Amino acid sequence: GWSRNAGKMLRVLYLCFYNLFGLCGWAMILFQVVSILLEGRITHLWKELESTVKLVQGAAVLEIMHSLLGLVRSPASRTFIQVTSRLLTVWGSMDPLYSYPYTPFPKGKGCNFSLDMAECSEDWNYYIGAMTLIAWSFAEIIRYSFYGINTISPKSVPFLIVWFRYSGFIVLYPIGVAGEMLCAYMTLPLLQKGMCPRFEGLLQSCPSYSVTLLYVFLANYLWGLPWLYLTMLGERKKRLYPKPAPKLQGVVFPVSKNGERSTTNAAKEIFARAIEATDAKMAEKVRKERNWRFGYTKHILNNLVVSAKSQKHAIEIAENGLKAMYEKFEFIAEDNTTMSFKDALAKKSGSFFTHTVKGRKGRPSELSIKVPYKCFHTGKETVLEGHDLIDQIDRWVQYGTIEPDCGEAIKEVVRNKSCCDLSKEYFVLLGATSAMGPFQLLKELGANIIAIDLDRPGIWKKIITEIEDSCATVTFPMRAAFSGQQGDELYKLCGANIMNQTPEICNWLKECVPKVCGGKPVTLGGYTYLDGELHVRVNLACDAVISSVIQNYGAKNVRIASLCTPTDAYVIPKEAHDASVNNLKEAPIWQKILHVILSPFGRLLPNTLPPFKDANGKDVYIMDGLVVAQGPNYAWAKRLQQWRAVLARSQGATVSINIAPATATLSVVSNKSFAAAYGGMHVFKPMEVFYQQVSNAVMGALLIADISNPKSAAAPSVELENPMLLFSKNAFHGGAMRCLFKYTSIGEVAVLVYLAKLYGFYLLAAAAVVVGFLLRSV
Repeated sequence: GWSRNAGKMLRVLYLCFYNLFGLCGWAMILFQVVSILLEGRITHLWKELESTVKLVQGAAVLEIMHSLLGLVRSPASRTFIQVTSRLLTVWGSMDPLYSYPYTPFPKGKGCNFSLDMAECSEDWNYYIGAMTLIAWSFAEIIRYSFYGINTISPKSVPFLIVWFRYSGFIVLYPIGVAGEMLCAYMTLPLLQKGMCPRFEGLLQSCPSYSVTLLYVFLANYLWGLPWLYLTMLGERKKRLYPKPAPKLQGVVFPVSKNGERSTTNAAKEIFARAIEATDAKMAEKVRKERNWRFGYTKHILNNLVVSAKSQKHAIEIAENGLKAMYEKFEFIAEDNTTMSFKDALAKKSGSFFTHTVKGRKGRPSELSIKVPYKCFHTGKETVLEGHDLIDQIDRWVQYGTIEPDCGEAIKEVVRNKSCCDLSKEYFVLLGATSAMGPFQLLKELGANIIAIDLDRPGIWKKIITEIEDSCATVTFPMRAAFSGQQGDELYKLCGANIMNQTPEICNWLKECVPKVCGGKPVTLGGYTYLDGELHVRVNLACDAVISSVIQNYGAKNVRIASLCTPTDAYVIPKEAHDASVNNLKEAPIWQKILHVILSPFGRLLPNTLPPFKDANGKDVYIMDGLVVAQGPNYAWAKRLQQWRAVLARSQGATVSINIAPATATLSVVSNKSFAAAYGGMHVFKPMEVFYQQVSNAVMGALLIADISNPKSAAAPSVELENPMLLFSKNAFHGGAMRCLFKYTSIGEVAVLVYLAKLYGFYLLAAAAVVVGFLLRSV
């Protein structure tokens, strides 16, 4: 209403004023610094600029409040670190260096730095300050110009300002950080003399550990700069080189009140409606969230906690969440007509022709699971099968990389080779060639596959030629009847777009599944992946297909298959919780030291959370592996899969939905931050990142175990202590459940470890020296 519009107007006016103040303030500082340098009055730098710098930089404290209050979308943690480092530089370094009349400047000319001494002449000391202020000024003038215009109208920001905003940091950040570190290090003589900086440049008696604190402050730059730099490089790629937006068609987000298809508004409404009937207060908190992009994780966690209270809660939330999505989302047909997704699915018109290709190879006399194992951090390669594979599984279990029940499930498939004969098993693969899908394994084991993938000739050339060179069969949709077409003529007629042609695929499978499977059980796997908001849309389309097959073919004849991610929140076994506690107790000394230093900044946090009571009074243990950087859409898409799993299992369907490990797929490592973090994760026990071939093989083995073993947790007849334990049974989590630190808090240190490995001795030596000083001073 009126009050909400007035609030938005006040927010815009306030932020415009604040950005204008920052822009003018830093422009004035830049002008004064340049004037002083040109006039040769370098020793007058702080005397003339002190008040202005303190006022303008001090006002930046408001930016932390802006993030916390949701006035801007910037993450509060990143803003806090950036602002705090600046404030410490101004009041903790520049002020005492330039204000205190007896600050020692022992060098007559130039500078001399060593690990325990910093000596500069007076003019060079000021030159360092000038360099820092110039770098800050250019960075802030660009930033405040961008945010000022962006606050009023994001589409009106000139490209030149956008380019400087996402390119200037490449030069300015290293210069600014170098200046901050040098200014801090220049206070070393004061600290060694027992004189500590105090507000307004005064000095006071200094505690003995102040030199140690200085080194701790400097050490934070070792992980802070790479983290910030990689984050900005990722944002630069998105803003300056965005992928062209495709024509909006198929499953789409609902239109918000402002006329836009907002993912944020839709997500908040869906999650609120999902939990509203079960916990109205939680629903209200979701709707009031002002910074969904960076505040969504607590609501995902709350959704899990409430769901885990009882079977009734889990099913109720799943039903309401799915119902809200089908009612709210829309569908744009090929002729551009728009309707609700629910109404689009109700239409019975439209389908595809069907064709089947059979493999030309005979079935091997013996089929088995083979794992092409390549260690991610050593590069050592080997093919594991039989006893060698069982031994490696035991090592993973003993180390904590996978859960014991997961190990037993895979070993049972390895021992019982009859499970590997899939010639009488039927699978529908949504996203057949997906990186994490089981297509390769099913093909090798002779399965009958109904494949649905995009209508791109290259995809179908791969599928058909590989099936022809196997003992498997594949059935697929075609846009025209098969009449002997071969090669490229065939490939260009194959496939369907699951997001744009959802109703037609549902209609096709309604006829195809009974015809191909002949009443036998069918395993229906959803393995599609797309970036950002597309991931939610394509997963909703997959869910519609799964729901349609269950409805038409019968829940007891359907086995749902999908994969969970370790970067999510789960109910976990008490044994995993206790192992995490023990791993922290037995952590290497350097990890314990970094834990003490970095935990106040939200890094290297303990992985364990206190248990809560379910409806029966039993303790429930959970893990929070949600990674803010992955974004709310990814977490939403995974929650959609879990809602369907809970509901389908309650209806009598078998549900194989196991946690897969962190996997170095192309879609993941294309993000430089994730790629760097993956490179260093192995130092945190019991983490291990896996290559795609390994994950495909072990997750395929777990799928076979789930559909062949009636005692598996996937079977609806098996009673679970908690309904949400379904997702942590048989977990090949890569160490996430038992890691000593929260998954989301190890990334920056893992990046640092990776950079040390990548760039060699020098970075490692610098880190070792810093740790050495810390140990010596404790």
